[in-house]
Amino acid sequence: MNDDANDPLAGVMRGLRAEYLGEAPERVRELSAALGRLRTGESSALVELQRYFHRLAGSGGSYGFPLITDRSRTAEYAMQELAATERPLERADFAVIEQHVLGVADAFRDAQRMFDQGPPPGSG
Repeated sequence: MNDDANDPLAGVMRGLRAEYLGEAPERVRELSAALGRLRTGESSALVELQRYFHRLAGSGGSYGFPLITDRSRTAEYAMQELAATERPLERADFAVIEQHVLGVADAFRDAQRMFDQGPPPGSG
């Protein structure tokens, strides 16, 4: 039996979580685009990346996706550390940033997979 039928709030939350995950490709595109701008010398893109990661860290937790939160928070702190160095970014820095973007993309994929499987039996 569908637990959402017995708990309307659970159904609403499931819908919101589905919508959030549906926006994942756009969020990953934003991260990738900011990284691209950073590679072309647009230094303000580092602050933009930090802001995107910060927002994803908060929203991931709000929607019940802790891996998105964890990876985004780690990435946010890494962007803060890079910004604090106040030096030109090097090839290794870009590789690290790219790994953070890919890590968040992977977290979204994992969240989607878990969401599609539904709650474990007996959890509702």
